[in-house]
Amino acid sequence: MSEVSIADGMQRDWRELCLAVTNEKDSTKLTSLVRELVEALDRGERGWRHTNRPPEAMAANQEAA
Repeated sequence: MSEVSIADGMQRDWRELCLAVTNEKDSTKLTSLVRELVEALDRGERGWRHTNRPPEAMAANQEAA
């Protein structure tokens, strides 16, 4: 696995970060990886919340509520 961080201008996928977190033994590196994972998940959540849904899906959600 490559050592690429957000500071390098590239962002790792959250799955790759999860794997890195589970394998990391150094507490300083682990803290950094966990921070990077949280940021990746936050970015993903923002993306998921702003995806365009078909009108019929939105209507079904409103009826269910």
